Amino acid sequence: MRYSNKLTYLLVLSLAACFPKEDAITPTPRVNKSVELDAGEYKNTVAFYSLDESKVIAEASPMDWDFYVDENVIRLNYFRSMRVARFDDTWDKLEDTAGLTFRYLTYDHEETLTQWELIENQIYVVDYGMDNSFAPIGLTSVRFERTADGVKIWHNAIGSDFEVFEDVNQSSFYYNLREKNVLDLPTEREYDIAFGKYTDLVTVDNITQDYLIYGVIQGKTLCYEEEIPFEDVQEDRFDLILPTTDKDVIGWDWKNFNLASGGYEIVTNKTYVIASNAGFIYKLRFVNFYNSSGKSGHPTFEWELM
Repeated sequence: MRYSNKLTYLLVLSLAACFPKEDAITPTPRVNKSVELDAGEYKNTVAFYSLDESKVIAEASPMDWDFYVDENVIRLNYFRSMRVARFDDTWDKLEDTAGLTFRYLTYDHEETLTQWELIENQIYVVDYGMDNSFAPIGLTSVRFERTADGVKIWHNAIGSDFEVFEDVNQSSFYYNLREKNVLDLPTEREYDIAFGKYTDLVTVDNITQDYLIYGVIQGKTLCYEEEIPFEDVQEDRFDLILPTTDKDVIGWDWKNFNLASGGYEIVTNKTYVIASNAGFIYKLRFVNFYNSSGKSGHPTFEWELM
């Protein structure tokens, strides 16, 4: 496993969540709870879903924020397909992007980091990605420094002679560096799964390249996939060894695009077992990607508390 240094911590966190604590969530058992979402006009509305609360706890536009920060990680906004390139010199030497290698950090992240995670005190050149009209938003450079009260965000326009900083005195927050403001959205410990667009390495017709796809990213949950029918996945099959800290275990390949029919098809017998933030075990499957009017971008999934 690529994240062995963090897996132990997360397993302990997951097990610890099973013990009584203040304000604990006690979910109501539901069999085959069915949920239909609307991905929005551009299929990029981000929906944060809590299995323990059995509802969408927030929706947002991926244009709203650039970075996510909590006590353990600093991440790119992967729901806007942002890219970064490490810059290993001083800011006064950063005149352009010549010679830099930009990465999405979906699959090509550092071995010691989780997906989309940035190294603290490292200068990155950031490609903000595209807006809803697929126009480039722009570039900047940034460095994150932990402080006693939160995070200091250093930034520098490419070619500028000096850097400036923003102090954010919070431990967990979403940040829009372009507008210098903090957003109140669910942290990775408050949602279990989030739906939206992101970029992944995909093979289509024997051609492998980066594609913008619609899928699911997990919060601070543990998850694994079972390739057996939904009804056959029972609690006594749960295997503590199988869950992984990969954030895209569910991902996008629960559906395929059929070129012959010109539409999406749900992959059968693909069930996901999820240990939620509260430590409860759920099984989940997808049953549709269309609404009753036949419009795509409406993922329907079923889940059950095990």
